[in-house]
Amino acid sequence: MIVRPWRKGDTEKVDIQESQAYTPKLFDISTDLTEFSDRGHAFSFVTDDDEVMAVVLLCEMWPNRAEVTTIISKHAGKYFRFIHKWLNDIMTHYDYNRYETTVDVGFEQGHRWMKLLDFQPEGYLRKYRPDGADMVLYARIK
Repeated sequence: MIVRPWRKGDTEKVDIQESQAYTPKLFDISTDLTEFSDRGHAFSFVTDDDEVMAVVLLCEMWPNRAEVTTIISKHAGKYFRFIHKWLNDIMTHYDYNRYETTVDVGFEQGHRWMKLLDFQPEGYLRKYRPDGADMVLYARIK
């Protein structure tokens, strides 16, 4: 498994896990993340067979605040500890004081992962997604 800057087409290569199956219906997963990648904020986790297991985007909202978005393959299980450690390390490396992310209300594994990454729940976001689903806002504060 290697982590490299995101490349055009990587996001579409992720065989999205069931809990994120709604993602392509909500936003265009073919969106060009080159600008983020060029700034060191978009990454792809790729196997030796060139399978994209995850895409991670750190989107700066303003200085000291970034939103974390992950798209994870349903085949990423054996790589998940690596992904977890890498994400934890990169959030420690960058100078942001606040990281935010959202997790579907019913996605228990996602809530557990956020807590393992030292994120704390901050709010219940009713009808947050474009399809009307509820989510929970999490933040990690330095």
